Amino acid sequence: MLLLTQTTIPKIDLTITISVIVALAAIVSPIFTTIINNRHQSKLKRMELNQKQFESTILYKRTIFENYLKSAGRCVKYSDPEALKEYGEYYFLALTYAPDNIKSLMIQINSAISHAHFDQATALFEEQAVPLISTMLKNM
Repeated sequence: MLLLTQTTIPKIDLTITISVIVALAAIVSPIFTTIINNRHQSKLKRMELNQKQFESTILYKRTIFENYLKSAGRCVKYSDPEALKEYGEYYFLALTYAPDNIKSLMIQINSAISHAHFDQATALFEEQAVPLISTMLKNM
């Protein structure tokens, strides 16, 4: 004959169980909140830094091309040694950042200026370079 033994299930005090669950939640909840908040702040900071870098790069390029336009315009209209010096400073810098269609035009203008063909340089500059560079600057 088999004797069946009764297993007794321990009584769980509901108030203690609820207290332990609430205590664990009170400890774990701020930790998760802090982790989520830090990740969000990190993403925002990264986006902000990327935006600042983008803006400073655009501003730098814009300044280069504006100075190129100013110095090239001065050079083709009032060519003096100071104007040529200033033009030389900005020409190669602007050429570095210029897209291909503008770069070839800048090389033509520079060749005309170098050979003292200021009428040709003026025509290329006013009719082609200024509108292209102006459009590029507006789209930045």
